[in-house]
Amino acid sequence: MVAISMLHATAFADEIDEGRRQFLRYCASCHGAAADGRGFVSPALAHPPGDLRRLGDGADTALLADRLSRAIDGRKVVTAHGEREMPVWGERFADITSAEGTPRERDVHARINAILAYLLSIQVKARP
Repeated sequence: MVAISMLHATAFADEIDEGRRQFLRYCASCHGAAADGRGFVSPALAHPPGDLRRLGDGADTALLADRLSRAIDGRKVVTAHGEREMPVWGERFADITSAEGTPRERDVHARINAILAYLLSIQVKARP
């Protein structure tokens, strides 16, 4: 049982590392390398990105992960809820993976899940 737990922890650590790489490549220009909302593009945005390190304070992790996954993917976001400045990464990741010749939807979800793992790993509690 310990070996399985260690294997799972290693796999999750690998996913977090991959998520960090994906985040730095695709998200940091707006959200900042530290995920603090201070990317070099953020001053040009109508609505500067928030601090992604403080998303889950008091929130249910499963609900937070689902909300973040849908926001990152962007393909099923209801447009009646307002403008979307963030790229629709689900479409962009699908385009990237089809050009690489890999299974599109599976790889799209793998990229998004890795980014989620990274974001969930960097959450900090708000100060009282």
